[in-house]
Amino acid sequence: MLVVAALGLAGCAEQTPGQASAGDTATQGPGSSTTPAPSESNSGSDQLAELDYCSLLSEGELDQLGLKAGQPADGDVSERPNCRWRTKQAGGGYLVGVAYWDDVGVAEIPNADDEPVPTTVGNHEGVKFQAIGGSSSVVALTITDSSRVDVIVTGADSGEQQDELVEQYAKIFESQLPKGGG
Repeated sequence: MLVVAALGLAGCAEQTPGQASAGDTATQGPGSSTTPAPSESNSGSDQLAELDYCSLLSEGELDQLGLKAGQPADGDVSERPNCRWRTKQAGGGYLVGVAYWDDVGVAEIPNADDEPVPTTVGNHEGVKFQAIGGSSSVVALTITDSSRVDVIVTGADSGEQQDELVEQYAKIFESQLPKGGG
């Protein structure tokens, strides 16, 4: 189960020198107008399974972060609640993805290049790691012992920038997750 490959992010590592970073705008957090909508394809009592992940960012936030509208990923993860966004930069940029894993906790991550590093984002414990030969930075937020939400950034100019971006996006998405979901 390769989270990043399943999100279709692995082949999108084109790099564009001088591209904009989510930097300061992402740390401001999302606007209060974003109200995630339930996904029509998921049912049940699990709030995170019912969440429409592509609605996590408002049009204003997309503009502020320099991202195109999100769309669900293809591949193995398409049956899971997920979304991915591409930067608006011509010639590549980077991708941001988020996916909910209702059956795999942070202790079971199969695709980390190195030992995942414990981290805390908002009210969630989790781990941070590199995947697919360092081409993706991932923050996996613990929901329960057997579930998590992954935030993934692929294709940034450098590993350092990618690590900074994934931390910023993890803060944004963590603040949008339903309280008590999972």
